[in-house]
Amino acid sequence: MGGIMASLMPNELYNSTGIVPITGIINSPRRINLEGNVNIDLLPPDYSVLDSSLYAINDTYYAYTTRGCKNRCSWCGVPKIEPEFDDYIDIKPSINKLRKEFGDKPALRLMDNNVLASNKLEKIVEDLEALGYGKDNYTETQPKRRRFVDFNQGLDASFYNNKTMGLLSRLNIRPMRIAFDRFKEKKQYLAALEIAHKYGFAEFSNYMLYNFKDTPKDLYERLLINIRLNERWHFKNAKHASGSIYSYPMRFAPIIDISGRADNKFRDIVDIQPSAKRDWKNNPAWTRRFIRNIELMKGAAHGAISPTPSLATRTIGKTFQEFVANLYMPEELLRNRNKHEKRVYRYEPKRKPGTGLVEEFRKFIVKLLSKQNDRFYFFHLAVSDNTTESIKHALGQTSDKELTKWLTHYLRP
Repeated sequence: MGGIMASLMPNELYNSTGIVPITGIINSPRRINLEGNVNIDLLPPDYSVLDSSLYAINDTYYAYTTRGCKNRCSWCGVPKIEPEFDDYIDIKPSINKLRKEFGDKPALRLMDNNVLASNKLEKIVEDLEALGYGKDNYTETQPKRRRFVDFNQGLDASFYNNKTMGLLSRLNIRPMRIAFDRFKEKKQYLAALEIAHKYGFAEFSNYMLYNFKDTPKDLYERLLINIRLNERWHFKNAKHASGSIYSYPMRFAPIIDISGRADNKFRDIVDIQPSAKRDWKNNPAWTRRFIRNIELMKGAAHGAISPTPSLATRTIGKTFQEFVANLYMPEELLRNRNKHEKRVYRYEPKRKPGTGLVEEFRKFIVKLLSKQNDRFYFFHLAVSDNTTESIKHALGQTSDKELTKWLTHYLRP
């Protein structure tokens, strides 16, 4: 056994199967009972064994210029998968060999976990320029295609400064990926975006961890920051957009649950039970329903929140109250908003006003949230578990016509 699962759960795998997993990076044949001293991790991948309809390899090469990460964030698996930080890997031989065998591909996706932490960043940039990934470099194919680098795992905002941005600005990076995992990092995140924008970067992709030690309000505030930046970069300072940010909320999905068991079926951290100490209207906690609905919101823009401000506002809600209402909303309404939302937003594809059920549900849930009485608790418990069983059980326990009406919507495809 090898791979990510083996590195993250070696004891659980051994206890279940009696097999001792191979953990970490496979950098020697001896680790897999073969002879030789070659560093397996530096060998060019054999793309011929992959089905191009299943793997994005037609236009792309994959590589690492560093391994590991100096940070040891509590939610992250990198310290177990790549425990040692290697601040430089010479990828030139590998990429040159791949070009000879598989042709000249325009995209180079680098899977480094924290390349900016490397003391040899300048050497890495020089290598990438030598490979033809500098500014205005094109493939040798016909037709020519512009080459670009994608630091796919993101760039650490704490290392954004004039020196690092000056180096990176020599490359054609598309997009620039930055994480914004905690609201308390707002100042650092904004500073990173501003300096990157100053150095000419315009296309950003932003990861936002949620369901760890945050709340829905924390995530909403982070999303709102990006919406406001997009408003400024899109419309305020220039006739044409000078920058855009796609926001990617990414769910924390722990392997070990909070009780310490390794069989966390849902891989969630949730607080479904209502509490007299929690205000579910103004400061809710994550539930399985809320987590599911965030994933549905992302689906409208292929896993992201749109950089177009009006469409982003439509997705998450123009106010935090609307956002909370969207988190409670039946999947039928949230997934089919064009059919059920009466309001038509600017920059939407042309459509007729919907049935109005979206707006009607928001009024209903806001009224429930304002009271947070037994009636609210009943509805909250019924929908928060995100299971058909809990909805059916609740329907069998109530004669309240309004609650029955909305509970029924959760059972519709």
